[in-house]
Amino acid sequence: MLADVGVVHILAAAVLAYGLYAVGVATTTGVKMRRLARDPGPDAAYAALCASRGWTYTSKGESAPTRFQLMPTEADSALTPGPQAIDVVTGTHAGLPFLSYEHRSWSREPMIRGLYRYRSERLHLVGFDLGHLHPWLHIRPKPRPTGLSRLLSRSEDSFERAYFVETTRKAFATAVLHEEMRDHLLRNVARYQFDGTWLVMVIDGPARPEELEPRLADLAAFLHLVPEHLLNRY
Repeated sequence: MLADVGVVHILAAAVLAYGLYAVGVATTTGVKMRRLARDPGPDAAYAALCASRGWTYTSKGESAPTRFQLMPTEADSALTPGPQAIDVVTGTHAGLPFLSYEHRSWSREPMIRGLYRYRSERLHLVGFDLGHLHPWLHIRPKPRPTGLSRLLSRSEDSFERAYFVETTRKAFATAVLHEEMRDHLLRNVARYQFDGTWLVMVIDGPARPEELEPRLADLAAFLHLVPEHLLNRY
């Protein structure tokens, strides 16, 4: 009888401990989520850079996160807020209007029943507005092999092994991805897409002010390799 009472007490203590743990994790996770989602406010380095170049800067953009296809968006309605655009810059580079911002989104992974771990994803998007529509083309790096698979595939390195390609016009994709362009993409790994009137480059990680101009130059180099007749044809 006393043994049974002892077991009940142990079980009750375990349930109480689990409940306290769950509350603690949920509270900590909620605080972390709010901290991650907090608007950081204006970035002084960005503001100074844009002032010196005649560009426009805002710390947060409302419509930018849903402007382009295939950018991460959170379908889980329990997650708040939704994707954000941080450190938004607009201006002109190489004679073309451009947009740059850091795309932030969140996802959640189950830990134990009813509890989740939240992860943030940060991407730097840089895009040129080309002024007219082109066929949809999405060029996305494949995950790089590691360990033994990397050693086995080293001698077979090729564009096909390095990138996924999706398009609505195969002839357009074939013309864009000529041999020189493929070599360029193998040396400069990033994600590119023709999206409406825009040519967009997406790079993993935050959008730091000192990286904006080099990445605009990288996108301009990609555009320079696109055959000119394709840019004026569609």
